[in-house]
Amino acid sequence: MSVPNSLGRYQIETFLGKGAFAEVYKAMDTLLKRTVALKVLKPALMADEEAFARFTREAQVLASLVHPRIAWVWDMGEADGRYFIAMRYVDGKSLGKLIEERGALPWDEALKITEQVGSALQFAHEKGLIHRDVKPQNIIVSEADGAVLTDFGLVKALQSSGMTTTGSFMGTPNYMAPEIWEGQDASPASDQYALACVLVEMLTGKVLFDGKTPPAVMAKHFKPVELPSTLGKRIPLGMEAVIKQALAIEPGERYSAVSAFLTDLHEPKSLPKIEAAFPPKTVTLKEIEENSAVAKTSQVVDKVTSDNPAGIEWIEIPSGEFWFGDFRQERNFVDAFLIGKFPVTNFQYKRFLDANPKYKMPAYWNQKTRVYPAGKECHPVVNVNWNDAQAFCAWAMCRLPTEKEWEKAARGTDKRKYPWGDDWQTDKYCNSKESKRGNPTPVDSYPSGVSPYGVWDMSGNVWEWTASGNFLLVKYIKGGSWESDSRSVRISCRQWNDASVLGFHSLGFRCANDISL
Repeated sequence: MSVPNSLGRYQIETFLGKGAFAEVYKAMDTLLKRTVALKVLKPALMADEEAFARFTREAQVLASLVHPRIAWVWDMGEADGRYFIAMRYVDGKSLGKLIEERGALPWDEALKITEQVGSALQFAHEKGLIHRDVKPQNIIVSEADGAVLTDFGLVKALQSSGMTTTGSFMGTPNYMAPEIWEGQDASPASDQYALACVLVEMLTGKVLFDGKTPPAVMAKHFKPVELPSTLGKRIPLGMEAVIKQALAIEPGERYSAVSAFLTDLHEPKSLPKIEAAFPPKTVTLKEIEENSAVAKTSQVVDKVTSDNPAGIEWIEIPSGEFWFGDFRQERNFVDAFLIGKFPVTNFQYKRFLDANPKYKMPAYWNQKTRVYPAGKECHPVVNVNWNDAQAFCAWAMCRLPTEKEWEKAARGTDKRKYPWGDDWQTDKYCNSKESKRGNPTPVDSYPSGVSPYGVWDMSGNVWEWTASGNFLLVKYIKGGSWESDSRSVRISCRQWNDASVLGFHSLGFRCANDISL
């Protein structure tokens, strides 16, 4: 299309780009002698009242967004029958172009850009405004100004604007949060999701959610996100969990605000402080073995064999498909395997330590006698790190379950939220925060909470290590604990912990095994 050399007092210099509603030019404000980005509404849309209303609304919104990380509005007007917005001009290149030229960016640089764009989004969100099209092409990176967020053309006031909602499903498919695909209104959580997509793209040099067609892209947004395997080596420990939270399918599962996301990018949420689960007490092994509770409730005393030194009672889980994941579950397949009917108990772990004295005992045990507190023989062992859990499994001739094996053993083949189903009653099905027990309970305390396969204690009481993780040192833990609420004891809930550090006071494990042919 042809554009005059000038519009009003603006002398047009260079074409910069175009969008659905306007072309953008570099221009000189001949009155104030400053360079601007001139956004000119396309002639074909002049007769479209809705498009013109959107264009006008953009100018009004941007006029309130004066922030160093935003391309704000200087002026709006009409000249020669053309409507335009004069915006702050940033002398740099788009982040999309930068990634195209350089590929993956280092962590420090990607983090800085994310923080700068995030500060712009937080500022807008606090004013009740959202961007709705955060992507690398809408971020200009300048040596002088840093990263600046542009093109608020899709911004929608969270309060009523009086415009139609026809344009509410607007954005770029690769960065559109799942709720936008479903036709829901955009929100600060949607901008947060898009920003996390941009962060992954900076760190890998590739679009996270890509496909040949929009429907193909859409489908990927509704599956639990799988971050590229190369990402873990490029970012600090714990950052994958932070990024995944910002990319949660459900908006409510993401961070409460972009600022909270940025905070955790600097220092990820730590798991509970390591401390003793019980006060140390002196007790002898003879006293324990004579305790009638052991004979009554321990599931290990009479099950010890040469090939099962821990006396684990196994439950066979059949092969086949099952529903795996969170709110947007997907079908997965696992081969048949065995899983421990209960988490590993103090009594069982004592057998391991007696056979392997080089290993440290849990922090809450009596450090002189190397014995757990009296009466706790049938409680799950805690304060065990992943490496020690692995050592126990090697001694017990078994292994840790994968995350998928753990979920199938807990859920069965339907979509239930908890091992017992979808309903929730405080203190009936498991030991959770709502139960107000304040400590672990014996592993056979909740018969109503048994899974469809007869596996006990998979929700609440203690978190459990799995063999799965997002890279070498970070391993997933499942099931929630006595400190967790009803959301965290859901089967699909996943946390993580560093495999090499001491386990904490609500983290234990259970074992799995292959089925011998």
